[in-house]
Amino acid sequence: MSSSRSPNVHGRRARFLAAGGLVLAVVAELASAGLFGLSGWFISACAVAGAATFSSFSYIAPSGGVRAFAMARVAGNYSKRLVLHAAALRRVATARAGLFDRAAATDRAQVDGLWSGELLDRSMADADSAGMALIECTTPVAVTAALTAGAVLAVAASTSFAPAAVLAAGVVLMAVTAHRTPGTAREAEQHTRKALRAELVTAVDAWTELASLGAAEQLAARTTTRFTRLDTAREAAGQHRHRTTLTTGLIGTAALTATAATGSAPDAATFVFVALLSLGVLAQAEQLANAAEARATAKAAHRRLTTSVSLTASDTTVPEMRSWSTEQGIGFADYLLPPMALRPGRVLGVTVARGATLVVTGRSGSGKSTLLRALASSLRQATEGRDGRPAVVAVAADDYLFSGTLGSNWRLADAALTDDEIDERLAELWLNDSGLAARTSVGPGGRQLSGGELRRVYLGRALARHPHVLIVDEPTTGLDDRTARHVLGILKNLPDTTVVISLHDVPACLESAGHVTQLPLDHRGP
Repeated sequence: MSSSRSPNVHGRRARFLAAGGLVLAVVAELASAGLFGLSGWFISACAVAGAATFSSFSYIAPSGGVRAFAMARVAGNYSKRLVLHAAALRRVATARAGLFDRAAATDRAQVDGLWSGELLDRSMADADSAGMALIECTTPVAVTAALTAGAVLAVAASTSFAPAAVLAAGVVLMAVTAHRTPGTAREAEQHTRKALRAELVTAVDAWTELASLGAAEQLAARTTTRFTRLDTAREAAGQHRHRTTLTTGLIGTAALTATAATGSAPDAATFVFVALLSLGVLAQAEQLANAAEARATAKAAHRRLTTSVSLTASDTTVPEMRSWSTEQGIGFADYLLPPMALRPGRVLGVTVARGATLVVTGRSGSGKSTLLRALASSLRQATEGRDGRPAVVAVAADDYLFSGTLGSNWRLADAALTDDEIDERLAELWLNDSGLAARTSVGPGGRQLSGGELRRVYLGRALARHPHVLIVDEPTTGLDDRTARHVLGILKNLPDTTVVISLHDVPACLESAGHVTQLPLDHRGP
């Protein structure tokens, strides 16, 4: 019973933290505005009293008020940071947990290609955007609303309704403007900067390839163009900020004009109080533009996180087949070659004993990768892992490495692996000859490794899972003949694992493999 209530309990705690953080933020900003306005009034009143010959002005009460506002501002700002960030981090954690829950609940037939590394990185950024909306969007809106209400009441009480109405109308105008144009200029600037940064990082990482292509001049021209676009975007963003500042000044001037034009003209200290209080409210209202942009970003992120539609451009559907996995081995039947194969329409089926190797061979375009993807998907649906081992692990031709070290990538397969154990397995795959170790950085997407090294790193990570069925697409890509024979020898000698691999040609070391399935090579008869 307690476990079933825990999500609701955590949800209530998160909402309580968020509400408490908003209250503290409002208190802190009200104290800041009050300190700003009261300090100005106090200084002006003291100056007027000092200029008078006989003055009964008492500084005790205003002085105490200034100190009280100052203490409330310091305590409120400190407390709101603690509480709001705690609440925001809870929201980020909830969004990330929901992301992985969605991945776990996804139809296994759609897993291949759906949760790619690139998509996972973007989804993590979306989870951060959705969680941080509490600080970047909700808090500025709540603070502006509360501060405006308090300031309008204070101005109306100290002068008249006219300047208070002008101030309220000005804040509403700024809010409407921010809502209709949610930071478009700043968003364009950020987008341009992001594109420039991505291109520079990629160019530095791939400089050897670019130099060999003779693409230095073209790259310099592209980069210059992007810098020009960034300057243009910055200029547009600056103009937008200038317009916002001008609007703020006009509204403040209108409020002060209304204050001076009231029937009973206020004294100098009250006039300064209204001016400073209005300035503080309008300065806070300027944050609504950033809040509107954060709201648009968070809504888009939430939509991407909760949508049930595949987020990849590629078609993740795979042909259907009937498959089975037992203690004796695996098999499949009724597999109809898809339209993209060179001989579509043919039905395949085979049985492979436990610990044996199935080699799927054929020229490019014959349907090898599609067959392996369909088999992996079908076996995942039909079987479950035994003895804590996964039922199926598949290594695609375009697998993915996350930025970090070899060790951090391999520990995704087995979190208990130590650096020494990883180094031993790297040596088994002859990767130590290249100087690779557990602490070796792989770079973005593994770009610091060669193609042959990447294939062996992918394979080693899959072997760390010790699956019942291992499916590998083109395990010898980028390898010399000697290394390829060594890798195929490792795959051939896995007594507890049934191995399915695809190759263009069957080497001599696999001619004695348990099964070899030759896919049709042309459109001629069987």
